[in-house]
Amino acid sequence: MEVEYGKATEHELAEIFSLAGINRAEATGINDDNNKENMIASYKDSLDHGAYFLVARTNDSLIGWVLVDRSVDWFTHKEIGWISDVYVKQEFRKNGVAKALLEQSLVEFKHIGYDDVRLNVFSFNEKAMRLYEKLGFKDVSKFMRIEI
Repeated sequence: MEVEYGKATEHELAEIFSLAGINRAEATGINDDNNKENMIASYKDSLDHGAYFLVARTNDSLIGWVLVDRSVDWFTHKEIGWISDVYVKQEFRKNGVAKALLEQSLVEFKHIGYDDVRLNVFSFNEKAMRLYEKLGFKDVSKFMRIEI
């Protein structure tokens, strides 16, 4: 399978938006009726502020994507690269696509001028955490909660 990487086309954006609810449920473990709408709103906000989707594709199919975004470190106020979203379609998983997408996104971030790239991952998503750690990501902080 030959995979190409690049910025999402309009057609690919439409497909990404169509899968937004599935993606959000998998990433967060939250199965709300409004997952799709919430994820699309988040995507649109990021895209309106300069983010873009880096996609993996074959000749006839969108395989997956990373949302190349930015944020600000809360303590230093330094602008940083931010990976807002990583998704690979089920049928293309376990082929190294997520790893390749993330590696390509790091090249993109470096080209843009970032030397610090971060992401957030839910603690139940152990497969994703192992992948991120293999790529060199390290814990920066721990986000905790309590239901009261």
